[in-house]
Amino acid sequence: MGGLIAMAYDLSVNLEYGFTEAGEKIEDRIAAAAAAGFRKVELFLLKGRDLAAIKRALDENGVELVSTVADYVTQLVDPATHEGFCDVFREAAQAAKSLGCRNVVVTSGRGVPWLKRPVQLAIFADALRKLVPIADELDVTILLESANTRFDHPGVLCSTTADSVVVADMVDHPRVKVLYDLYHSVVEGEDPETALKAAMHQVVHVQVADAPGRGEPGSGELDWPGALAMFERLGYRGTIGLELQPTKPSAEALTYIQQVCAA
Repeated sequence: MGGLIAMAYDLSVNLEYGFTEAGEKIEDRIAAAAAAGFRKVELFLLKGRDLAAIKRALDENGVELVSTVADYVTQLVDPATHEGFCDVFREAAQAAKSLGCRNVVVTSGRGVPWLKRPVQLAIFADALRKLVPIADELDVTILLESANTRFDHPGVLCSTTADSVVVADMVDHPRVKVLYDLYHSVVEGEDPETALKAAMHQVVHVQVADAPGRGEPGSGELDWPGALAMFERLGYRGTIGLELQPTKPSAEALTYIQQVCAA
């Protein structure tokens, strides 16, 4: 991943992990992120949150919500879950849309040991086909995200970047795309350049954290100018999401990656 970064990248910061110093209220974290120079943020679940307060904070601080997550627990390899998950996804997408956000992350859930992997991926693709009309209606994009099984998410079905790409290719619809997470890719043992190059026809968003540890860039062992140069070399021009757990106060922890991305 060697080389020099030649273009600037916009950054979004995940407020489940970042700017927690500002308190429990997401609206206070939005203000803190804006004060630190961020104009884009990401969240996990919106269910049960004060959407009106979050919307006011986004508007007042000139901040855009880039992505949210539909659900973490549904095991979509089980066809019996698909109908109920359509309701879960609709609620999540409606909440996201109310905040001006048009990307909703969908994860596979856990796999099962009694079905072959291609069969399980095909069942997951069937679930997504049922979501496409809802995504069309609400004008949102479904982002598929793989997560490493080696440390953070043991047992998850989509553990490699290729898993999400295979499923997106099966669905073959512009409403279903892939989120590439550099941290999960590295921890799962992938070569990032090989994995991302094969995925670029589906990737519309990238997230990062350092490895090991999932801290901010500079806290682990990854070459960040090299990583950003790789993104540029492979043709990624979008926002880079900072889904990481700061090892020091957020504004201080994120200064390095802000500087590198602005170089």
